[in-house]
Amino acid sequence: MTGKKGRLVLLFISPLLIIAFAHSQERPKIGLVLSGGGAKGIAHVPILKLLDELDFPVDCIAGTSVGGVVGGLYAAGYSGADIERIFSGVNWEDFSRDRPPRGLVPYFEKRLDGRYQVELPLRKGIPSTPRGLIAGQKFYNLFSSLLFPLPGDIDFDDLPIPFRCLAVDIIKAQQVILEKGSLARALRATMAVPTIFSPVEWGESLLVDGGLLNNLPVDVAEAMGAEIIIAVDLANPLNSREELSTAEKILGQSLQAVEVEQKKRKMEKIDLLIWPDMKGLSSTDYFFPDKMAKISERGEEAARKARPALQALKEKYDLTRSFKKDPAKPLGEGQRRVLGRVEFTGNKNIPSSFIAKLFKLKTDDIVDAARVTRQLNELYSLRYFEDIQYEVFPGEEGKIDLRLSLRELPRGNLRVGLRYDNLHKLVAAAGLYATNLPFPGLRMENEIEAAGLTRILSKVSYPTKTLDFPVYPLVYAQYQDIPTRLYTGDGRVITTYRDRSFSLGGGLGFLIRKSLNLELTFVLEEMNIKSQAELAPLESASALQTTLRKVELAATLDTLDNRRDPKNGLLFRGLYEDSNKSLGSEVDYDLAEASLDIYGTLRRNTFRLYGYWGTSSGDVPFFKYLNQGRPATFVGMAYDQLQGEEMRIVRADYSYRYSNLVQFKLMANVALGLKQRWSDIPHSPGTLWGAGAGVVVNTPLGLLEFIYALGSKGPSDPNALQGVAYLVLGARF
Repeated sequence: MTGKKGRLVLLFISPLLIIAFAHSQERPKIGLVLSGGGAKGIAHVPILKLLDELDFPVDCIAGTSVGGVVGGLYAAGYSGADIERIFSGVNWEDFSRDRPPRGLVPYFEKRLDGRYQVELPLRKGIPSTPRGLIAGQKFYNLFSSLLFPLPGDIDFDDLPIPFRCLAVDIIKAQQVILEKGSLARALRATMAVPTIFSPVEWGESLLVDGGLLNNLPVDVAEAMGAEIIIAVDLANPLNSREELSTAEKILGQSLQAVEVEQKKRKMEKIDLLIWPDMKGLSSTDYFFPDKMAKISERGEEAARKARPALQALKEKYDLTRSFKKDPAKPLGEGQRRVLGRVEFTGNKNIPSSFIAKLFKLKTDDIVDAARVTRQLNELYSLRYFEDIQYEVFPGEEGKIDLRLSLRELPRGNLRVGLRYDNLHKLVAAAGLYATNLPFPGLRMENEIEAAGLTRILSKVSYPTKTLDFPVYPLVYAQYQDIPTRLYTGDGRVITTYRDRSFSLGGGLGFLIRKSLNLELTFVLEEMNIKSQAELAPLESASALQTTLRKVELAATLDTLDNRRDPKNGLLFRGLYEDSNKSLGSEVDYDLAEASLDIYGTLRRNTFRLYGYWGTSSGDVPFFKYLNQGRPATFVGMAYDQLQGEEMRIVRADYSYRYSNLVQFKLMANVALGLKQRWSDIPHSPGTLWGAGAGVVVNTPLGLLEFIYALGSKGPSDPNALQGVAYLVLGARF
């Protein structure tokens, strides 16, 4: 009886299945083609939102560059609204830099922030350019997080919507259609604009942006079986003869010539072309919020114009989606898995066992995309690797296996910086840094500053490769020759002397988390200050050629979000120095100083509070005086003017960020309890004060800062006023 009923049910259902199958075969296959266009890619999003609203089916997607990125996310199951939220959450300026969040960066690298404008890897000891201005690590992290835990060997036909994206193999100079493998890596490859982004390894190929050869891959959608092709083209319209008035416009239109010729052959295969008006907009407009908003508006306008044509197609073929996107996507945030094996590939000089200690994730850990990305950033922050990519594969017993593909950085690099200020004028800096040479864990730092001043430092430390032991040994040698001014109490320059010395030091460092570092050292310092008549009242000639043996304790706590232009966080610095005759020093003194910078930002408004305390005792030579005569610490007095044996400073700054390029500043400060040994200055003058205003411009060389301030003319008469102008450009040495 059961068998009969089964046969009856089958006979009843079969005709329905045949009818449904025939009906599905009558519906044409819809292909969506999304072009490249850089920043203009956000104009794709309103089109996708319209398709979602109309419940319009898409049976396959082909995309290039940003069109490949948008299309890949859509094919994986993200809706147009999802992709809009993803794009709006991207800080494009931050993504243009590969550094992980500064809180994850170890102290040794954090200390170098803002010191240099250029960094060059050393390959076989020779400075060379990187493979791209941007390694693209943050983009890969984003794609991997959004697509977690999609298998790294997935066939793109098995996505909710079959998908292809295009890249170019620069080794063979030919187009590559990506159809299987790591979707995150494929998205990173299709957008790899040469020289801007590093190329992506894909098997034996080295891939860059597919837009070089095929920016509107209509032929790929056709090869996927698309019978109706909807194409979204983000190309700019051609300029007229009158508009071709600059070299930039002529070059841009020349580069479009091949693409325009290709499109003529593609147009006959396109059933619906959606062409947002991109006139006046550029693929590099990421950093201009007003232009990004305009691109989005142009996309919405194009979607409105395309609505009638899409509705007509929908009605003509009775189109409807055969599947609904799951609002609880099985991808991205919130997806947790049990970790199986962790495998490392691509590492040549750094053993996998060390990398495993750094990465920290192990078998049976519960992981999600956020946790994997955080550990990846921890590993990347050590600057041992140019990029790190991870892929997920099915493991045993329902677990997932992780495979990390690592590309090691050269173990040495050269960094170069320039700075200008009113006092030292132009100063050039260069740093030669090496890690894991000649053996794992060793760190060598060689720095030189020259032109307006001279400072040479060579330092060797051994913090261990994994940075998991809090104590490390260090030795260093330093030479300096720094022009320094001395002032009378009424603000006149007495003389400029050369603060010249050679130092040797050694001791222990203490790493306490990533933000706090202590170094305790014994230092031998040979002073060599040239004798001159103006210095006679201050020190004897013999004291200028003296030997100091001292103990130093330096502490740094750094939680700033950005060293060059902080918005939030704090920076504490402390120094204790004890020069003692019992240690063999020729001068007995000790000094201590501490400073604290606190930053906070609310929208466009940044507030800074700065405090300084310094004291000394014993026979402190004038060339070891506490010196806060800098516009970063006190405005209203000249460079080097604020020196003494004791002082306290309180300062407040306010900055309004007018745009990404310009900000305006106000500042005020007071100095209390200044003590000096100058003959014409009271032992402890009244309160010194200053207030100023300035403008800061973000330039390719760094911040250009101009400040004009009024302040006390000198400690002899704190109420007498003077005006001081400061100009600072470039790196922060």
